[in-house]
Amino acid sequence: MSEAPALRLVSQDIGSASRGAGIPADHESMTALETQVVVPCPLCGSREAWGWGCENGYSAVKCVGCGLVYVSPRPADETISEATRTGQHRHEVGAMSVVYSPSRRKLARYRNRMQRVLAGELGNDPVTWLDIGAGFGELLEALRDVLPAGSRIRGIEPMTAKAAHARARGLPVTSEPLAQVTERFDFVSLINVFSHLPDPGSFLSDLRRLVRPGGTLVLMTGNGAELDSANSYPDRLDLPDHLVFAGRPQLDAFLGEAGFEPYRRDLVRLDTASWAAKALIKKTLGQPVPLVIPYRSRFRDMLYLARRVR
Repeated sequence: MSEAPALRLVSQDIGSASRGAGIPADHESMTALETQVVVPCPLCGSREAWGWGCENGYSAVKCVGCGLVYVSPRPADETISEATRTGQHRHEVGAMSVVYSPSRRKLARYRNRMQRVLAGELGNDPVTWLDIGAGFGELLEALRDVLPAGSRIRGIEPMTAKAAHARARGLPVTSEPLAQVTERFDFVSLINVFSHLPDPGSFLSDLRRLVRPGGTLVLMTGNGAELDSANSYPDRLDLPDHLVFAGRPQLDAFLGEAGFEPYRRDLVRLDTASWAAKALIKKTLGQPVPLVIPYRSRFRDMLYLARRVR
């Protein structure tokens, strides 16, 4: 994570933008830079924002009107779609891969947290569950141990390599376009997907059709917008893979406008002693991660349960 710039107010004109800062690594990088666009706040539409953080030649700005943090200028929509499918993002100094690998540690975390958060939500009757952005299927695998017997689970993952890996492990994950899904589910989950959405409001509004009336949206994301700057963020920003950073007020607003009512918010801090130790090891190995002082950051990993109300 790069140091955040000094706070400054920027008024943004909407339209195509060429970054012009830094030297692209190759022609493809130059092409990507030339197709970047300046965008208004995805929540309130304001064009005024403070400089909040920067990384990989991209800037994350904090909206003066509603406090949402978002990337602007950002890659064009078609570039974002292609990166979502392939897991490869080009930037000024080269490229970034976000394919990663399956994680047994993540599986254990999901299992423990879902057991705790869903306590009281589940009876003995089977439920239906759709996980959007299922990755390698860790959440679906965890849900097998959490949901009542007979429950039906499925996942959608646009990155074809991840979906294929999940299927090889016997998990029901496809790369089917979300627009083709017509079934309604008792639960629909977005686990660490929100920050990747270029237009969260429209996405959540469309997602409502997949949740049965009275059903639940399970959404996990960080509260980055509640931080004064990226200096307090406990990890890399991963720009431009991450495009939007919300906090509780902003996420409440997005959900309310989309027809969901949050009824449970589970917040977990990440800047623990073990997290700091892992960050130190990664730093020693040459990975571009920030050093973490335990129990100092206001950053929290938020898990929301929100009921469809209309």
